[in-house]
Amino acid sequence: MMMTRSSANPVLGLTAILAVGIPLAAQSFDNSGNATLKGDYFVRQVVLTNLDQNTSAVGRAISLTGTMTFDGNGNYTFSGQKMDTQAGSAQSYSTSGQYAVQPNGLAQIQNPIDGQDVVFGAVGAQGPAAIVASSTETTYRDIFVAIPAGTGDSNGSVQGSYRAGFIDFLGGNASQVRDGYFALTSNGAGSFGTLSVNGAMANQGSANTTQSLAGVTYSIGANGSGTVTFPTASSPGSALLSGQKILGVSKDGSILVAGSASGFDVIVAIQAGSGVSNNNYEGTYFVAALQNDAFDVSNGNNAVGCFSGSTLALGSAGTTISQRRLAFFNQNAYDYTADGSYDLDSSGAFQSDLFEDILGANGQAALQIGRSDFYLLTVGLRAADHVGTDVFIDPVKVWNAASFAPITNSVAPGEFVSLFGSRLSSMTLQAPSLPLNTNLGGVQVTANGRLAPLQYVSSNQINLIVPFGISDPYVTFQVSNNSVLSNKVTLYTNHTAPGVFALNSNGGSFPSGVGPAAVRHADFSVVTPDNPAKPGETMLLYVTGLGLVTPAIGDGVGAPTDGSLVTANADVGVEIQDLDGDFHKATVNFKGLAPGFTGLYQINFVVPDGVPSGLVWVNVGTPDAYTSEAKLYLKSPTAAAVPHKRQTAAHGRRFPIR
Repeated sequence: MMMTRSSANPVLGLTAILAVGIPLAAQSFDNSGNATLKGDYFVRQVVLTNLDQNTSAVGRAISLTGTMTFDGNGNYTFSGQKMDTQAGSAQSYSTSGQYAVQPNGLAQIQNPIDGQDVVFGAVGAQGPAAIVASSTETTYRDIFVAIPAGTGDSNGSVQGSYRAGFIDFLGGNASQVRDGYFALTSNGAGSFGTLSVNGAMANQGSANTTQSLAGVTYSIGANGSGTVTFPTASSPGSALLSGQKILGVSKDGSILVAGSASGFDVIVAIQAGSGVSNNNYEGTYFVAALQNDAFDVSNGNNAVGCFSGSTLALGSAGTTISQRRLAFFNQNAYDYTADGSYDLDSSGAFQSDLFEDILGANGQAALQIGRSDFYLLTVGLRAADHVGTDVFIDPVKVWNAASFAPITNSVAPGEFVSLFGSRLSSMTLQAPSLPLNTNLGGVQVTANGRLAPLQYVSSNQINLIVPFGISDPYVTFQVSNNSVLSNKVTLYTNHTAPGVFALNSNGGSFPSGVGPAAVRHADFSVVTPDNPAKPGETMLLYVTGLGLVTPAIGDGVGAPTDGSLVTANADVGVEIQDLDGDFHKATVNFKGLAPGFTGLYQINFVVPDGVPSGLVWVNVGTPDAYTSEAKLYLKSPTAAAVPHKRQTAAHGRRFPIR
């Protein structure tokens, strides 16, 4: 059934590697965590499909609401209601299927609306223990949210204050999309009182608007499900929220999920916080989302998409590194990684021009809602913290060594990867020379049984290079520390997984991929504020994860220094993204292994004209992935700097359509 997808010491960046002179079996999805997913879950899923490849018009919409029962052994049953625009009305629906869960929470669930499809996502930490997922690998664009159902519940199970977000494709129509957010407080006896809902509606010009909804009520049954009723609008097309929705309450009361039995909306509410600071938003969060960029809806064009993935939130730094397995209406899914920023107020909210971010449920859940003409609902669940008692790889801390792209990001052959954990090595060592050995201080790491070249080992971190021979859809890492074996950690793979090295000029407070890029002028001098790049100049950018090369080269072996080049097989593009969010395509003259290095790829590109001066993003794309984290100091003689208005920090607006 399962399908494939096409704090510790900071990671050693390019500068550290150069300082020490070190050049840079068919595996299956791990289902050993199945027992962690057991019992009844309230499910809401909204699916958009048969999308027009030019306008993104929705040909068919489906919603599912009901109870999914997981048996702890990889099987589930579902019973509830399905609304399908092809049927015209909601109908009773039941099915069964399979699922698989890894120890780190990554999950695959046979799609309950189509047994030939899989929704990819993850199970959050114990507490909410909810599930978020999306079907990114077929023609479906959807969001799947499931929360553990309660027992012996009543109206009193919903207590206190919540913050909510929603998205609604009214009538299954992308041009009728609406989203919004609101606060609500329960009296514990069936009333939410009057709500002030902030949102936008594509058919109403996408202006940010506020509507007051009085007399909102709810009713909860013993199994944690019931209804929530908003005032019924005489014209639903002009109302952000209207009518009765089926409502589910998580077992611990921290998450509410709702949706219309005959509609295509998803509402998620999380318990509100107080006294919140950026420190409360820290760690790995699994995410899934449904979205529509309706900036051209007046011309009949939309841009429906969905994603699953993860966000690494850095707490007090106010920085995120987010990975999305992103699928638009007119293209296959690809991996997208970017940095973002946040500054939460005491209630856990942060608002930018296009997004409302909300942290709640004691830091265990997060929401992101679009504003204006970018319609989005992202649901995030914090991953569990993992601690081992012996040689141990933290199963959510296996990252691209350049970008720190979090755990859901694919791994590529030849990529520098960093493993974090405990008791990984009894000593701290860096490889003294090339070729890199597969044994460093008694430490070995296997990737699908193949020994990986090692560049650095310590008690809590290992830097390795993924063997070029890895071609399976998954890669499983395992550490041997003087013959004591660690746990196994399995990740997705792809042909490429680009990550740009950064200089860590901030003293290591951010991961390697955030900050000024490891980029040099043609004379090999480092780009700095006093020595910036200029339009028309050829730059040397250092990355990892560009995959297989020609001619083939041994694992851990340095690329030749005699003038012969080792070229990356994949198509590679570079774009400069300015502070206003606009993309400027650069000309790439070379992409391959840096001469004399292993695992370190070099891209020679020409800085395009017309880019405003400033610290701009230098983005790298391949057919499989796109990364937008590291930055470039640039000085343009003709284009002045502009205020920072980047629109893609939350990974949706104005993606380069590839």
